[in-house]
Amino acid sequence: MSEPRTKGQPLCDALRSNPRINAASIDGNVLSTILNAKVDWLFRKQQELPLDSFKDTLKKSERSFYDALTSDRTVFILECKKASPSKGLIRPVFDPVEIASVYRKYASAISVLADEPFFQGRYEYIADVSAAVDVPVLCKDFIFDPYQVYLARHNRADAVLLMLSVLTDEAYTELRDLAHSLGMGVLTEASHEDEIARAIKLNARIVGINNRNLRTLTVDLNQVRTLSALVPDDRVIISESGIYTHDEVLNLRHYADGFLVGSSLTSEPDIERACRRLIYGENKVCGITRVEDAVASDEAGILYNGLIFAEKS
Repeated sequence: MSEPRTKGQPLCDALRSNPRINAASIDGNVLSTILNAKVDWLFRKQQELPLDSFKDTLKKSERSFYDALTSDRTVFILECKKASPSKGLIRPVFDPVEIASVYRKYASAISVLADEPFFQGRYEYIADVSAAVDVPVLCKDFIFDPYQVYLARHNRADAVLLMLSVLTDEAYTELRDLAHSLGMGVLTEASHEDEIARAIKLNARIVGINNRNLRTLTVDLNQVRTLSALVPDDRVIISESGIYTHDEVLNLRHYADGFLVGSSLTSEPDIERACRRLIYGENKVCGITRVEDAVASDEAGILYNGLIFAEKS
């Protein structure tokens, strides 16, 4: 087993005493390390951009995250990710707008990493992506303070991630209700049975099942197979982490309504081809003789075309 790049550390006193933080759940694992850094980041950000300077200018989102992910077909949340604690730097040359311009053809929603120290993200990336696409944009951050929800909407996010491993029930309810008041949806993340039970009790509409162990950063796709059985049929299940192949999508689509995918796409030089391979598989159309058929095949997501150049073939 490879060692995680980011080690767990004790939770800082500011978070240990914060009533919003589910301290017992995260103390000593990778999340505590990330959140410790988030405390310093949050202080600096609030000094740089006080809430009073933009709160009154906020308008409600008009792109429904919930509607976008409610479908009879498998849905995809495709993620703009530059780096991660488990893999380090994933995409050295990172242009979130360029990436999102590809994703918008395939995604029901687009996720943008906003954490700076560990994922090399920025909240400003959310605004850039939101301006370039017409699908809902999810702010992917480790949110525990209302300021982060306001900041997400300030940067035109249409949804936020709330992690039950991080938040108490009271904090989750507070932040969810704030997001809803701003027209934003919520992706509620759970990673074990107790958190699934909490998500159901808290009426989470979209439940993200994280296949990653937050202590070791290893991935087990059996997580979604096991935990999905505990989720009522009227909730949307999103499988998070560890999805790399079309076969995995096919094998897990009976357990999840959709997939959040990032690293396996942004690690590829050709993101367009990576999206097609993930969503449609390794497919080929043979016998192409006309330009319009080749164009139609390309637009349909076909990876390979068999062209015939001989006349009357």
